[in-house]
Amino acid sequence: MHNLLVTVLTTLMISSSCSAMDKPTKNKIVGGPCEYRAYAGQAKIVSINKIQLKEEANDSSRELYEVKFSFHPEQEIEETYGQVEGKIYPLLLNNSSHPGAAFLKKYGIKLGKQFDCYLKVITRGTCTPVIFDFPNIGLSDYLENQK
Repeated sequence: MHNLLVTVLTTLMISSSCSAMDKPTKNKIVGGPCEYRAYAGQAKIVSINKIQLKEEANDSSRELYEVKFSFHPEQEIEETYGQVEGKIYPLLLNNSSHPGAAFLKKYGIKLGKQFDCYLKVITRGTCTPVIFDFPNIGLSDYLENQK
């Protein structure tokens, strides 16, 4: 009887200590929450180059383009890691893919054209340090993926 009691008590102690370890701590968030400071400005399209696809080279409906832009803020950027002047950035869709011909046409993306843009520079948290937000371009509009 004594061995049974010891076994039951030991099992209960181990089980309760394990379950206490499994409980997540309150307010523990990995990678966030993040806060950003937004700087208004203009993004200027500086290059548009067709990407040669290896797999579907003869499929003209899958034309993808490498689009690059420069950002010109309306005010001075305070954060040193947010200094973007003189740099060139790729314009990618939210899923990190290149835009296609239909996307470029829909949003009027042409060489030399300027678009309203916000540079978002992180001020708190551990998320992406610099993000470009285009209010008039739907970067989650995956036109070429909707066949």
